Amino acid sequence: MRPHPISLGESDTLKILLTANEGKKASRPHQAFLLLREPKSNLDTSFPLSIKDSGKGKLELTQKDLPVQFLSGSQTLSASLIIASFGSSKPYRNHAFDLKVEFESSSPPRPVDKPLRYGKLPEIHHIFKPDPKSPPKIITIVFAVAVIAALPSLLIVPRSVNRISCTRISAKPHNTHSHANTTFKRDYAD
Repeated sequence: MRPHPISLGESDTLKILLTANEGKKASRPHQAFLLLREPKSNLDTSFPLSIKDSGKGKLELTQKDLPVQFLSGSQTLSASLIIASFGSSKPYRNHAFDLKVEFESSSPPRPVDKPLRYGKLPEIHHIFKPDPKSPPKIITIVFAVAVIAALPSLLIVPRSVNRISCTRISAKPHNTHSHANTTFKRDYAD
């Protein structure tokens, strides 16, 4: 026979204090948490305990920390304590107590929608854009001929531009060179 459930009101705080021991020595486990389970739907959630190196653990729980699904009715929640570590230590999982969520306000708790479950959904029919079409062959041929006709002119134009620029550079007189010679001659003539 289980003892009477612990009640958790809107303004209450549930405090859990424990000390984890391995043999006769206090030690810090790798995992320690409180598991709350709603028996009808098998919905559960876990709350980790903060445990120090001395093995002392603590958990404070209020109604605000509980999922909305646990606040929907007057069900009794099953609370289990789970402690585990690496190595050869034996894990601990046992029913600790039952928890009854109570509401102090006169309004009943609001009903909660059934939780979303992943599963098969109805098929979605997609409408895709039609494949792109090629332009008419005559337009393709006209542009291909235009590109091919332009290629020889692209080869001729750079050569003629190079010749024009070379003739312009060579056509310019170099006055700076002749000016330097005349200045140099004048200085030595005296």
